Amino acid sequence: MPGSQPSFSLYLRLVSAAGIALLAALAVFGTGDLGPFDAEFWVLAALVLVGELFPIQVHGQVGEETFSTPFAFALLLSYGITEVVVVQVAASLAADVIRRRPVDRIVFNVAQLAISWVAAGLVLDLAGNTGLRDGTDLTAGDLPAIALAAVVFFATNSTFTRTGEALLQKSSIADHLRADLVFRSWSAGTLFALGPPVAVVAEHWLYLVPLLTLPMAAVHLASKQTSEMEHLALHDPLTGLPNRALLLQAITRALGASHHDEAQETVLLVVDIDRFRDVNDTLGRAQGDAVLKEVAARLKRSVRATDLVARVESDRFGILLSDVPNTGDAERAAQKVLIALSRHFDVAGASLSVDATVGIACAPTHALDADLLLQRAEAAMYRAKHAQSRCEFFSLDIEDEAPRRLILVTALKRAIDVRSITMHYQPKFDLATRRVVGVEALARWTDPVVGPVLPTTFVPLAERTGLAEPLTELALEIAATDARRWLDDGFNTPVAVNVPAKVLLDRSFPDLVEAKRLAMGLDESALEIEITESTLMGDHDQAREALTRLRNIGVRTSIDDFGTGYSSLSYLRQLPVHALKIDRSFISDLSDEPGSDAIVRSIIELARNLQMETVAEGVEDERVCELLLGLGCDLAQGFALARPMPADEVSRWLRARVPTVD
Repeated sequence: MPGSQPSFSLYLRLVSAAGIALLAALAVFGTGDLGPFDAEFWVLAALVLVGELFPIQVHGQVGEETFSTPFAFALLLSYGITEVVVVQVAASLAADVIRRRPVDRIVFNVAQLAISWVAAGLVLDLAGNTGLRDGTDLTAGDLPAIALAAVVFFATNSTFTRTGEALLQKSSIADHLRADLVFRSWSAGTLFALGPPVAVVAEHWLYLVPLLTLPMAAVHLASKQTSEMEHLALHDPLTGLPNRALLLQAITRALGASHHDEAQETVLLVVDIDRFRDVNDTLGRAQGDAVLKEVAARLKRSVRATDLVARVESDRFGILLSDVPNTGDAERAAQKVLIALSRHFDVAGASLSVDATVGIACAPTHALDADLLLQRAEAAMYRAKHAQSRCEFFSLDIEDEAPRRLILVTALKRAIDVRSITMHYQPKFDLATRRVVGVEALARWTDPVVGPVLPTTFVPLAERTGLAEPLTELALEIAATDARRWLDDGFNTPVAVNVPAKVLLDRSFPDLVEAKRLAMGLDESALEIEITESTLMGDHDQAREALTRLRNIGVRTSIDDFGTGYSSLSYLRQLPVHALKIDRSFISDLSDEPGSDAIVRSIIELARNLQMETVAEGVEDERVCELLLGLGCDLAQGFALARPMPADEVSRWLRARVPTVD
């Protein structure tokens, strides 16, 4: 399976050659006066260099967002094409050399920037717009040509960089250009809009130019935080690998690209570490995390640079292989992964042996969409575990196991009807006072025939089979009943209930919450609603309307597992939500993972700026409580504070710890 991208390499060489030829032409025929320069030139040139040295990495895309643009544009307006090209090329070259980028990428960056600035300058020259070069001030009549020059630069620069990205990933060039237009048009427009004011200020009040860097520095920091948050939403914080959401996005892109080459298949491997819980139980979570990091590193080394390795769940990984000629190559790739994982792991002075199981699904043979391909690769992995074969391809007979799921659905429906679903409650604490401020309701189910069924099994099953609505209604009813019982015992303890997207978006849902509350004679704050971040990915307007209606009737809402989905930060700002619950994956590493406090601090600062509370989930030791308090987190829940308990036990627990209400 080849690891190179000849089309991408050829593209780099062609663009680089064109850029070098253009630079040579400028050296021979350029009309600019390259010296001596005045103070204005050197100030703008220095700021171009600073902007190149401190870019914002655009995660998931090739390239960066730099803040050299307004100063380079001011150079173009004040001096001309040759001057801006010389400064921009020198700054880009210096920044790339400092970052030790490959020579071919350095030359490509220099070439495409030179071509883009020449194109923008030619627009101004053809329009007869000399900007400030002839000693006159800018007028309103100059603005159309200036705006067109900015558009031409953006279009040229975007076309060069996104075409390279598409060729590297073997995906649609049009899709990458469209995504870049959506992602960067506003930021690029803002930076270019600052160019003319910078040029005018530099021309008349050069000493004020440094002041213009202050708002840009603020934008730089805000953009960096936003970029980091977007990165966290699509990556696993422990291993740094893409997460399930990003894997599904990559599969969708790969399936779109495969339509153009039916001779190649897109292959998904699902790799599950066998008996990983034994590692955690024996050596502890920290050593288990060390094993997972090494697993991630070995998986990346065992596949091509163009393949994608993602962490799907705690001890489960996905590997996306594009352009696979046949199933034999897919199986060889799987065996290579298994061999890489079979070598012993040295952890905490012990040599561990880790076994793994791989499930394989191919598109278009086994599925034509991302979710189904992942589902079928996981089904093949479970078949391999059952058969103890270590590696299996998906086949239709695997779906014959569906009858067991039907049995579970029937049993779950019966359990809801006879109210055999129960609730355990985990207290939430104010970190500063250690006062109990509420509890979270967690559904539990033990079937008389099937036995205990995990929530991770029956809750998704309910959502897929139309049982989410009656299950949620029952959960609200039980929660309201228990809240009433505690209130009668003298404890005003709000109860938070998790609600799936389909139920939340039902227009009658706020009325259902109100009805359950009134039936028990509870006040507005007695019931709270928690939604997952993925709920926000659907109908934005309907979600906002539902949350607004809940707020209007006095019901608090929070976003659960924050940081694991991909909610737009700009959209989040519009939601009438009371709290963000920081996912346990960020909290668990807080005391021993370098840099993890920066992640949690960013989320807390984001919530504070949006006037929301923060709740830390999965707090398992007292040291983490102190760290969270120092970071400004408001509330917390976890085993270090209290474990989930049945309703009767909650009453006794509250009686022992909480003063009753007079």
